[in-house]
Amino acid sequence: MAKKTVLIDSDFHTLADDHEALLMVAGYHKTGNLDLLGVTTVTGNTWARTGADHAAQAIRRPGLKGLPVAEGAGQPLLHRQSDFAHRSRLYGAAFGGAWGNANLLEKQASPRPDAVHGGRHAVFFLIDQIRQSDAPVTLLAIGPMTNIALALRIAPDIRGNIASVVCMGGAFFVPGNVTPSAEFNWWFDPEAAAIVLEEDLELLIVPLDATDKVVLDFERYRRWSREFADHDVFTHFHGPKFVSVFEKDPGFTLPAWDALAAACLLDERIASRQDSFWVSVDCSEGPSYGRVVAYSDAREFNLETPRRKPARIVLEADGDRFWALYESLVFAPADGSS
Repeated sequence: MAKKTVLIDSDFHTLADDHEALLMVAGYHKTGNLDLLGVTTVTGNTWARTGADHAAQAIRRPGLKGLPVAEGAGQPLLHRQSDFAHRSRLYGAAFGGAWGNANLLEKQASPRPDAVHGGRHAVFFLIDQIRQSDAPVTLLAIGPMTNIALALRIAPDIRGNIASVVCMGGAFFVPGNVTPSAEFNWWFDPEAAAIVLEEDLELLIVPLDATDKVVLDFERYRRWSREFADHDVFTHFHGPKFVSVFEKDPGFTLPAWDALAAACLLDERIASRQDSFWVSVDCSEGPSYGRVVAYSDAREFNLETPRRKPARIVLEADGDRFWALYESLVFAPADGSS
């Protein structure tokens, strides 16, 4: 498999699955099997500024000194925080990421539109890195796609140097996880997702259909606590995140989400069943806001002669292969970097 050049766009948090995805990609980067150009952050599970701070801290552990981190869009293109409580009451959106939830909206003010981490906005960082790269760039999109949509609108020429977009998002044949209709990443900024998905790009989509079948459970966590108890990642990530959870509920499970998307980027054999669809997102006001729109026939999208490729959708994943790859990268021996 050809060596890939990768940019990660993420709603990053140190104790979230974005961090696991970064650790996996970083593992390949350190072995020379992949070039990681940087991490950009977007508001979703966390504020973009918080995500940039967390990403900057996180890259120290895998020894990625000097890896650029750029803070991006602080809000979706059109979806408003002020609408969240109202839509939650109407349609059942019980989780709002950085916006809090229906009962307690986060009090933090929205980030300034010009807020940047390290002096360069993520959208322009993406544009510059893609334009300047000698090799086509693969984007790992594991948050709302606001930054990527803006980059494509500002600089449409970058499409020519994007190898593919591997994204965690959508719910095709299963219920959503933020509303009955929608998965969180695409619900948070449906308009941005629609822009990216309707571009003529190679798309590999890892939706809830696949991620919800690959879960961390107590048995696996207990084995890790025996085998990797002294590993830095277990000490600072898995332990603080899960120890009290499994104590309260040994039946608790957590889907792989972003880590599975990273794994499919690194080893497409993990995607054990795929299908192809022309995909977009429902951006209409109402209970289907953020829902996947997908057809197997391009003519359903009024594309008599398709102007873009269908997306490849991962519907099932090889869990054993995934966890083997995960453990080999996330629990790799420390290299001594600070």
